[in-house]
Amino acid sequence: MVGVAAAARGGGDLDRALVGYGRRHRRRLRGHQFMAVDFAKARPFNPGERLLFSAAARDESMARHMYLFAARLIGPLRFLNPAALAKAAAVNIRHRGAGVPPTR
Repeated sequence: MVGVAAAARGGGDLDRALVGYGRRHRRRLRGHQFMAVDFAKARPFNPGERLLFSAAARDESMARHMYLFAARLIGPLRFLNPAALAKAAAVNIRHRGAGVPPTR
């Protein structure tokens, strides 16, 4: 299949190349786009989002996991997989109460 750039330079059927690009884009980025649109609604974070975002603020490996998703290097299914959610829960439990000064 001819790429869009080659087709735009006259090396192939541009319409066909654009259809192929659109298909590939949807397949690779549909989940990211869905989540971005959902976040753009300015709604409160759901419990899963709060869990992951708070863990990313507390733990370097969870921050890297968040980065991999935000950079579109991993998809939503890997971002939200059970192992990541369990690790986020463990991080948050471990940090429960940390940073809250004791009352006298």
